[in-house]
Amino acid sequence: MAILGGSYTAAKIALLDLPVFGLLLVRMAVTMLALGAYARFAGLPLRPRRSAAGYLIAQTALYVLSQTLLFSALMMTSAGRVAILFNMQPFFTLLLLPLLVPAERLTRLRWAGTAVAFVGVALVLSERGTSGGSLLGDLLVLVAAVGWTGSIILNKRMPSDISAVAVIFWTSAGSIPLYAMLTLLFEPGEAWHFTASAVGSVLYLGAVAACLGFVLVIWLTRTYSASRVNVFVFLSPVFGVLIGWAALGETVSALQALGALAVAGGILIVTAER
Repeated sequence: MAILGGSYTAAKIALLDLPVFGLLLVRMAVTMLALGAYARFAGLPLRPRRSAAGYLIAQTALYVLSQTLLFSALMMTSAGRVAILFNMQPFFTLLLLPLLVPAERLTRLRWAGTAVAFVGVALVLSERGTSGGSLLGDLLVLVAAVGWTGSIILNKRMPSDISAVAVIFWTSAGSIPLYAMLTLLFEPGEAWHFTASAVGSVLYLGAVAACLGFVLVIWLTRTYSASRVNVFVFLSPVFGVLIGWAALGETVSALQALGALAVAGGILIVTAER
């Protein structure tokens, strides 16, 4: 979550010099190349079985959908409002996951921990600006959160012989032509400036956040209870605030510190099951 939390700052820096869909296109290309090189070095097979093709196609579609809606919503409303609404995703997961994965049980501790952690996120992000929103922007974020929930459920149901590295590799590979089409259709006249800060941010987003952060999240979700792992998602925007403070000089108030404690409390409640 610390790695993924840094994505907020990296994306903010990269978007100063690159268009939205162009940034996502380059990011996916970096991820595919990095994971392909790692798989070759480690001798890790990437070719999936035919039985897994449907899962990977659905995973790619959900990923492109959620990312496209999320970035589109950022053009309509504030980043703080988007972050708060997108973190409704753990609630959607708690509601939908037991219906499709019977092994995932809804317990009182999981409900309580998720609720406390969500309150913490709302406190942390409340001072980053929640005004200026639009009904359409809010709706797009909520649909994006449902799409991310679908990805979590697919990760849990996907055949175990597909490694987390292979999942991210093929998701990235499948996203590239779609983002190429989107940037050609909607950003034909946008300027691309590959400054040092933009290149560094893209490398972080594509090689660190995606290759390490997303791969770890998928591996954790498939290895442990998804509803337990899901509560830790609330730490991502908390780390985002802290990294923004360290890298961009954004202030951290007492209210934000209280929210961070609430997130830690929510995680403690859930992990108290064992």
